Amino acid sequence: MIDYIALFVTYTAWAALVYKSTRISVLVLPLLFPLYLIKFDIAGMPLYFIEGLIVISAVPVFYKLLKGDHEILEKNTVSKILYLAKSPFLAKRRPFVEFAKSPFLPITLFVLGALIGAAIVPNESYQHALGILKSWVIIPLVYFFILYRTIKTKEDLQFVFYSYVASAFFLSLIALFQSVSGHYITMDSRASGPFESANYLAMYIAPALVFAGVRVLQTFIHGPAESAAVRINSFERRIYLSGIVSIIFVALILTQSYGGVLGVFATIFFYIIYEKFKIKDKRSSLFLTKLIAFVCVVVVLGTTLVAALNVEKFQNLVKFNEHTSIGTRLEIWEVGAKLIMQSPILGVGLGEYENAYTQRATELLGHAPYEPVRLHSHNLYMETWINAGIIGIAAFLWIVILSFIHTKKTAILLSVESRQIMMAASMMLVYILLHGFIDIPFWKNDLALLFWMIMAALFSTVSYTKRT
Repeated sequence: MIDYIALFVTYTAWAALVYKSTRISVLVLPLLFPLYLIKFDIAGMPLYFIEGLIVISAVPVFYKLLKGDHEILEKNTVSKILYLAKSPFLAKRRPFVEFAKSPFLPITLFVLGALIGAAIVPNESYQHALGILKSWVIIPLVYFFILYRTIKTKEDLQFVFYSYVASAFFLSLIALFQSVSGHYITMDSRASGPFESANYLAMYIAPALVFAGVRVLQTFIHGPAESAAVRINSFERRIYLSGIVSIIFVALILTQSYGGVLGVFATIFFYIIYEKFKIKDKRSSLFLTKLIAFVCVVVVLGTTLVAALNVEKFQNLVKFNEHTSIGTRLEIWEVGAKLIMQSPILGVGLGEYENAYTQRATELLGHAPYEPVRLHSHNLYMETWINAGIIGIAAFLWIVILSFIHTKKTAILLSVESRQIMMAASMMLVYILLHGFIDIPFWKNDLALLFWMIMAALFSTVSYTKRT
């Protein structure tokens, strides 16, 4: 009873904040993403704490949207629903061509794929599929929409991303404490923060490391051509962000997630190469050349050192036919690929990989797997196809490609600072896509929220350019 009283008080306080400033409540939510770990039941329905905060923040946004459409207000309830459903296709409201160019068509298809995935699961898995649909698809998309409607200025962009970076920084401090004190909560004694798996922590904090790292590099690359006032601001940002980068980087190393570490290095290296070919300033170009050479030397020396020390986990990376991390993943991917080949249109069902693997891995592999139970396929694209079918994976890739196109088209209309923020956000997405080849930095409460937060920011550039 006391827990529910505290919950009521907290939600009431949040509602007061939303009433006072809906904008602040929406932009600060990334700071609270990890609070999805707080879970409770209402009338037998499992709910996560962060979901309540998002829904409360969404109420005034949707109310304002409906209130602004007088044609909707004049209709009865059934007519309102029908009107909203067909409004994207009405020429006088929003031509279909414009709707097709927006993120909302692929988002609609993605939801359709997820709905089909939930509909085809066995009866015993129905509640689990509905839970995934609610927490990993619908609620994150609600946040995408309200954030997309909220971001209007450069300050909004900074607010939302630094809110997320702050949450990653706090989790990194927890990971450092675990490592120093030895109070791990995982069986393999890896720093995991409050999560049950170190990989979960790595996938959450790594995009923050990419964002902060790119922002630090931007102070070196673009600094010489800026005004004195901007250079002072860049120097201050460089100092603050360098400290944040250091803490998060150490925490990422302590998770012992090779996928996370390699994904960050690959993304930063990709960004440096991109800037190298784009930059015209000779001083910045020389800096990038030296940086590329430095990174290459560090990678070579680091790889040689780890190999010389005979680190077991590193050695296991080349043991494909043994019960190692890579050997297990190869089996997991083989099972996932064969499941997709058997049902390429509909997929297996929302959240059904674990059941399919447990029941059919031996049959599909032709021998008993190294591990009898696996929660997911350790591949973002494979998992999306399995969960939401060919519609889901096509829609996912569509919206990703569309986000890069939108960002590129609108970049010329943005201020220098806003372009740099958008570039850093794009690199976060690049990281997710790269790490997605060996893990699933999407199909999880906080990771789905993070993905759609990035998408909302990238697509907001269109409305942002129109408002300035």
